[in-house]
Amino acid sequence: MLTKWRAVPRFLRRHAEPLRSAPITHVSAFLVLHELTAILPLFTLAATFHYTQWLPPFVSEWKWVSQGVEKFGRYFQRKGWLGQEERSRYKWWQRGEGGVRIVVEFATAYALTKALLPLRLIFSVWATPWFARVSVVPFVKLLKRTFGNKSKVAPKSGAAGTGATEGGVLAKGRMDSKRTTAPPVKGKGAGSV
Repeated sequence: MLTKWRAVPRFLRRHAEPLRSAPITHVSAFLVLHELTAILPLFTLAATFHYTQWLPPFVSEWKWVSQGVEKFGRYFQRKGWLGQEERSRYKWWQRGEGGVRIVVEFATAYALTKALLPLRLIFSVWATPWFARVSVVPFVKLLKRTFGNKSKVAPKSGAAGTGATEGGVLAKGRMDSKRTTAPPVKGKGAGSV
């Protein structure tokens, strides 16, 4: 990734080295963190607005709120959670103000989450090495252990893959530490002429 390592300032090399040594792991960790920092505030803020019955008054006039109202309104109508008065497909909310309030709460949470984008990016970049080490690397190891090719494991002894490693079978050229005499040499010993 970093082809010109000399171009990186010395004080940043310590922080850039993990990205250089494992770029896919760190990019994956950053993307997951970035999505988490979007999803968690969205639902947390929407739930807070809903259960406290409070909406910040200054946010309702933002452009992002109107975009959020359109986006979540279409989504909720498509799912059948909201609709016109004559439709009876409501699954979660009753008709009227309650459903519209939910849409406005989600839209306000969406706008605040959008406004927090610079802080979310800074946090995601800062926490990427830790998150890669704590969650991505163990997850990849688990996947390798679960779905890895187990047939490529070579036998550790000279017993030609028979699994006989504990019964005194030794690899060629290895001496048993308990043996006190040298092994018989071919052609010299009992039965040789």
